[in-house]
Amino acid sequence: MDRRTFLTLSALTGATTLFAQLDEIEGNKQIFSGNILVTSLLQKLTIVQNQVGYVQFNILSFDELLKTAVRCKKPLTPQEVQFIESIFYGDPRRYGFYGERTVPQLSTVTQKKDVTYMDKTGHFLMRGPAMEKYTQIKRLVGNDLVLTSGVRAPVKQLYLFLKKMEFAGGDLRLTSTSIAPPGFTFHSVGDFDIGKVGFGQYNFTEKFQETDVFKKLYDGGYISIRYTTNNPYGVRYEPWHIKVTGGNETA
Repeated sequence: MDRRTFLTLSALTGATTLFAQLDEIEGNKQIFSGNILVTSLLQKLTIVQNQVGYVQFNILSFDELLKTAVRCKKPLTPQEVQFIESIFYGDPRRYGFYGERTVPQLSTVTQKKDVTYMDKTGHFLMRGPAMEKYTQIKRLVGNDLVLTSGVRAPVKQLYLFLKKMEFAGGDLRLTSTSIAPPGFTFHSVGDFDIGKVGFGQYNFTEKFQETDVFKKLYDGGYISIRYTTNNPYGVRYEPWHIKVTGGNETA
């Protein structure tokens, strides 16, 4: 049995372990009871992010995460690795997320030849359709436009997912309404987030659709929102999330 097959099988076993720790509460919440594990993982991921830098952390591979954590003397434990595999390979429909898988393997590497760093943004974009779409949008909106999130490899998506999970008190259903699990985000294959310069955290709320930036894009037909209202993914409405490729939702 090769290493990839072993990891896949062990991950599926790990998924059983993870979901064994889910408790039904009031029939509609899925609570993960291992918050100490989540906190420990977040601390280690933060240390690794500080080591490699915010920009490079966006495309850091899982193998590089493991190596960097060891160099930082904060190695991931077997239980932490199993938990990550459980989240990545497990079926998120168990807790209300119905999106499709976008990354087949946790060990998938984002090739640097496939991405472009967007100067002064802290983010990468996929070359090809994503770059073309962003360039088109930037040309229309001008300097009022800001790229708020671009390419996210599984490690970065895991970090964001765990942060949201911790904030939600371990409620996986609530977590997945605002962020896709690692392995299921279209940020890994082209999608990106935009906002209005100076609008801060309101760029990640429905208030964004009240801005002139959104109105220019919407009225001009340049915007195609991934997570529309009543989308089939079980995700909240996200007017800032630009769809670039793939997906099975209807407008």
